Amino acid sequence: MRADLSPAVGGRRHRRLVTLASWTVVDQVLSALTNTVLAILVANHVDAEAFGTFAVAILVFNVCIGIERALVGQPMSIRYSSATGARLDSGRSRALGTALAVGLVGALGCIVIGQLLGGRLGPTLVATGVVMPFLMLQDAARLIFFARSEAKLAALNDALWAVVQFAGIAVLVAVTMPTAPTLVLVWGGAAGVCVVVALVQLRVLPDLRGVRSWMREHRDISGYLLAEYLLGAGAFQGGILAVGALIGGSEGLAIVGSFKAAQVVLGPMNMLGTALQTFALPQLSRRTAWTSAERWRMSTWIGLFMAVVAGAYGLILLLLPHEVGELLFRDSWDGARVVLLPMVVGTVCWALWQGHTLIIYAMGLARRAFWIMAVEAPLVFPLMIGGAMIGGSRGAAWGLCLDQASSLPLWLWMFRRVMREHPGTTVAPADRSAVGQG
Repeated sequence: MRADLSPAVGGRRHRRLVTLASWTVVDQVLSALTNTVLAILVANHVDAEAFGTFAVAILVFNVCIGIERALVGQPMSIRYSSATGARLDSGRSRALGTALAVGLVGALGCIVIGQLLGGRLGPTLVATGVVMPFLMLQDAARLIFFARSEAKLAALNDALWAVVQFAGIAVLVAVTMPTAPTLVLVWGGAAGVCVVVALVQLRVLPDLRGVRSWMREHRDISGYLLAEYLLGAGAFQGGILAVGALIGGSEGLAIVGSFKAAQVVLGPMNMLGTALQTFALPQLSRRTAWTSAERWRMSTWIGLFMAVVAGAYGLILLLLPHEVGELLFRDSWDGARVVLLPMVVGTVCWALWQGHTLIIYAMGLARRAFWIMAVEAPLVFPLMIGGAMIGGSRGAAWGLCLDQASSLPLWLWMFRRVMREHPGTTVAPADRSAVGQG
């Protein structure tokens, strides 16, 4: 029997994984609850149009976070999950520097566009730009904690963010009438407090001079991860914005707010998906000796588990009494209910291929995932915009659902192909510079 598989060692490893998974779930629960409560507070203190501008700010933030994770978080999880010593220290400082660079570019874009737009949306975008660097650094720091298997520190950092931002909102409500820009500033400013604490815990500072070397080191996977995100989630967020722009005016902003409200309601599923990726990606990256049969089995169990949970949770949402929804979201709830059914169905379809995605990412084959998204993403805009022209927000949501459903057979085909090409032991992504070229 191999020494690392002895009962005592195996038991300790199992307990360590359970503890890590538990703290990962705690962190994602905190994050999801914080986002949900924040959306509820905003919906209860501003009108539907102002909530729509806040939703636009969150969409912009989500796009920037996706870029940051493709360039920083995912390469850190894949390539530094087993790193120690000087290599880990250098990786952390360069990763944080790259996240800061993403935040500064995003900040510049938000401020310039906000100044040009003016109106009710412009000041909210400017406020988003002011806090964007803090938001990017906070997310990068927590992903470094996860890559180091220190999920407890990530959870405590997110808990601090929740306490600071809600205390700030309470003070804001007590002294003045909240607006979308001031709420964004409180939300992002609280992230800045957490960044300071995280940097003290990590004992490292962002190194902007290391951005170029970080990008060069991970260009074989980060380029495909970024392209996939921009094609996928970026197209999804862009589709919502395009639908809002197509409708135009207050009605268009209200539709964006409706999608945001439905996304918040579906937040626990997004939380579970994020927790799964955050926990599983570094763990699966270490399993370099798995056979294709073991990878098939794991991907199948992950997909089925996620789909069952998504279906059960979606059914609960669809049966939620109308009065409860109105109490939580007021003017935005009617729109959320319109798009909820297709978004639930789309979430179940999305859940089914999560196992395949994680295994392919963990093997360092980001290029394969990119080609799936290259087929799927271009369909988002015509399906959502075409649906909106036929059936308003409900039609746009069904267009999005159809796009998500079309991905499942593509992922099955790609996963089968990858398993045929890699039937046995593989080389760790951190040890093979060309792994992302597969």
